[in-house]
Amino acid sequence: MTRTQLLVSLAGTIALALPSAAVAQVGPDPNVPPPPEGYYAPPPVGYGQPYQPPPPQPYQPQPNYPQPGYQPAPVYQPAPVYQPAPVYQPAPVYQPEHHQPALPVGRRSLVYGDRFRPQFGLAARFGGYGNYGSFGSYSTGGGGVDMLFRVHPRITLEMGIQYQRISQEDLYWNEFQYERFDVPMTIGMRVHLGNPLWLFSPYLVGAGGMTYSRLYQFDAVAYESHWFGEVQGGVGFEWRLGPHFAFNFDVRGQGRFRKVGEIGTANSTEGTLTDQYGNTVPAMGPSGGFIINLGIGGFF
Repeated sequence: MTRTQLLVSLAGTIALALPSAAVAQVGPDPNVPPPPEGYYAPPPVGYGQPYQPPPPQPYQPQPNYPQPGYQPAPVYQPAPVYQPAPVYQPAPVYQPEHHQPALPVGRRSLVYGDRFRPQFGLAARFGGYGNYGSFGSYSTGGGGVDMLFRVHPRITLEMGIQYQRISQEDLYWNEFQYERFDVPMTIGMRVHLGNPLWLFSPYLVGAGGMTYSRLYQFDAVAYESHWFGEVQGGVGFEWRLGPHFAFNFDVRGQGRFRKVGEIGTANSTEGTLTDQYGNTVPAMGPSGGFIINLGIGGFF
């Protein structure tokens, strides 16, 4: 017999002996009279009968609870991307279109073509100057340079500078000897008249600016210089040789003026002369006259 079988047998013997010992230790109930001598207690009901298992229980199906329907897995939604608040843009302001003035339909200009365009030009100016001042009259010649701006078929702006000089040294024709030069610097405008297609375009002109003048009297051996205000106005015409060249000719009235200081005093800084009537007059006082200009220019 193996060790395992020996242990199983010993355990069974102990298990059977324990109930009998328990029953033997229980004493008779004093309240129950003992059975008569020779009485044999009948066996309990079912003693010696084969084991009857309990009747089978009928199958009770589980109640049919409704099953939850299929729920698809939630679709992943990406986190929203932060969008900055839109910047307010004001409504655009309507700007009317600016067209260059068209030329008359059916004709073509030799100067502007089918449509005018602004131009910049340079011109040389030559001419003569006649002046009447406080001590008499004189005439001189000169030359200069103009910057021209064609801003409209009828308007040309000018900005010019000239140099004018005269020298009188003949004592037979003049009562005194002197030398004088003037440098006028002016800004003006020419307004063209008539049809812009004309090759000969008449115009009105006006200009204003400053003039620097210097006088040298030989007999006094003295120099005198002053600044004058200057105004000009006149008429002329322009001869257009194409879109890039033009001649011009004009005649302008002219005036020069300044405030004259005291004369004939000890502190006077004014040079003086004696006119034909015996009066003492300033050598460089206000004056008036005319200018004749002839010029040729190129436009780009």
